[in-house]
Amino acid sequence: MSLFVFYEDQKVGTLTCSEDLVYSFSYEDSWRNSKKGFPLSLAMPLEQKEFQNKVTLSFFENLLPEGDLRKTLENDHKIKGTFEFLENFGQDCAGAFVISNSDKGKTVKANSLKLVEVPLRAIYSAITKKKSVADMIAGMDPGYLSLAGAQDKFPAIFKQGRIYLPSDGSPTTHIIKTPILREGIKESVYNEYFCMQLALAVGLNVPYCEILMGQHPLFIIERFDRIKTKGFISRLHQQDFCQAQGIPSDFKYESRGGPSIKKNYELILNHVAPKKRVPNLESFLDWICFNLLVGNNDSHSKNISLLFLENKNELAPFYDLVSTAVYLGLNDDFAFLIGDRSNFSQIGLNQFHLLENQLQIKPGTFHSRMNSLIHKIEREKEKVANHVLKKFPEAKIVKRISDLIRKRIKGLRQQGVTLLS
Repeated sequence: MSLFVFYEDQKVGTLTCSEDLVYSFSYEDSWRNSKKGFPLSLAMPLEQKEFQNKVTLSFFENLLPEGDLRKTLENDHKIKGTFEFLENFGQDCAGAFVISNSDKGKTVKANSLKLVEVPLRAIYSAITKKKSVADMIAGMDPGYLSLAGAQDKFPAIFKQGRIYLPSDGSPTTHIIKTPILREGIKESVYNEYFCMQLALAVGLNVPYCEILMGQHPLFIIERFDRIKTKGFISRLHQQDFCQAQGIPSDFKYESRGGPSIKKNYELILNHVAPKKRVPNLESFLDWICFNLLVGNNDSHSKNISLLFLENKNELAPFYDLVSTAVYLGLNDDFAFLIGDRSNFSQIGLNQFHLLENQLQIKPGTFHSRMNSLIHKIEREKEKVANHVLKKFPEAKIVKRISDLIRKRIKGLRQQGVTLLS
């Protein structure tokens, strides 16, 4: 069984699945020799024509939904495994590539007028019934793949308060996230919106996002892997840090054998273009600091990506910034070890120094960036909270997150992370 991978109208290569469910991928020679050619991931360089099961799956399987959401989609659509998933829903994955069971490319660049509106009442009905909205979207004509990750979300085109799916294979421009309705999880949409707005206020690079109000609030975020030029929407290549390092999604957490801060730091150091390297390394450290302060314990290596622009890699805008520590019962451990510890209550100056040593950076570098971010958050936090609460008075979670951040800053200072002179 084979599927074909395209960039715009040019064939990139062939994904093959044997009867024993062993995967492989091979590049087209024309793609490898093309001036347009670039690798699917850093783990799959163009210099090597063919790739075997593990590294192949590390790219393609990381495009798919995870956990219960994936099981629901597989059961309801009678599909199983990476191959069948991509065969049915590979037309608008994260990044630049289109996956098809046809070996003929299809040129679609314009923001087409051939749009199918997704009725908001259908979205609200699925949420109310605690059914997967991604599953409902996948059942439409056209059906679109739910994006990677465990949360219920789907790609779409959002304009003037309405949600559409393109019917001709055109790129989508937004990601729509629905409220998480698990026990103990409240106001996830407001949670993410506040964290993203706070990140923006303190200088982190994040995409534009908003909340669409209605029977249920929906989190709307612009796709950073899409670009509009002269009225045309084009796909941009991206790879998350698991794909870039040949790591399957089951190992996205460091505690399960996934990439460490050091591995991710070295990925940027070794593969980002020289002009962007230092600011990207600083931004990466700020991302770690921010996630620690807001309690985003789910900031694993699939939640950070490289973007391919002008034939060079650079750190993509940050996404999936959510305070998980505000919810009792979720994992207390951070997604990465800070030095030798992952529990926030046990992280202090010694762990900062150990991390700096592991990264082989100047002593005090991480400490300094943490303190700089603390200053910025203390200056901006209440302004952002008040702005969000003015727009969405029902967003009670904002005060809880704000209080959590204040306590965490106090805790760091008690652990010896004092303000630098």
